[in-house]
Amino acid sequence: MALRGKMLGMGSEFRDAIQAVAKSGMSSHRGGVQGTDRILGYVCAIHDIDDEDDELRGTIDVQEYDCDSENVNGQPIGFHEGVFLNAIQNNKSGYYIIPQLYSDVVIQQDPSSHEEYVVMYSHVSVFNLQVHDEIIHTVTEYEDFNESDDGLEKDYDELEEMGKKSTIVQTADGFEETITDADDNELKTVKTAQQKVITVGDTTITIDGDKVTIETKNGVNIKSDNANIEGDNVTVKGSSVKITGGTLEVKGTSNTDGLGPFNIIKACPFSGALHGGSQVSGT
Repeated sequence: MALRGKMLGMGSEFRDAIQAVAKSGMSSHRGGVQGTDRILGYVCAIHDIDDEDDELRGTIDVQEYDCDSENVNGQPIGFHEGVFLNAIQNNKSGYYIIPQLYSDVVIQQDPSSHEEYVVMYSHVSVFNLQVHDEIIHTVTEYEDFNESDDGLEKDYDELEEMGKKSTIVQTADGFEETITDADDNELKTVKTAQQKVITVGDTTITIDGDKVTIETKNGVNIKSDNANIEGDNVTVKGSSVKITGGTLEVKGTSNTDGLGPFNIIKACPFSGALHGGSQVSGT
């Protein structure tokens, strides 16, 4: 369209005016195009799964910081109701984060559906991650990177491992945790609903239902100011058993088979009656 008459020579001003009119219906109160900017605010309400409004369940309300307190049509400026926690699915399963009340969040709008969702969180109340197969967490110690005038000597994926590593593999059956140091010492823990097995070197501790088993080559030490061992049947077995450290007190009545340590004189020197015994009853 050509400009004539008094409008001649005002093409630039005219184009600016037309653009301003075109953008007026597309611009937000922040000056950007609707649905394209990220909005900083705080969480002013959290709608749980029991919320009275079923359309708001699993969402949050966000109030922008850079807005005054004036209301428009009964709503405060910069108030966002029903902001989703995830942009691509509902908040009942999968991956989602529930922020703390009054914490900072950054939200964005889907330009096609105009639904708003959270993209960044400052403080988290609930972190949910539900997967079908397994979750693997690994922390590995690498050598430090060196920076020269020409940049990094090695890229991050070229740095060598230093030997320390911890890994947690989680499945529907349970956990397997492994910790390794630079000397190849390893601690492994396997946990299921039926048992827990801890392995360190040649030592294995197994908790299987109501049974605990300790297997080791070197030794087992139990140290306490007060130790108590109870059981219906207690057996102490070894090629050499030694009890030391003070007074041994055993209450009850000894038998008289002459085999035990419960009398300093095994037999009466006059009658020959046995004094010692190997069993005590009635304790």
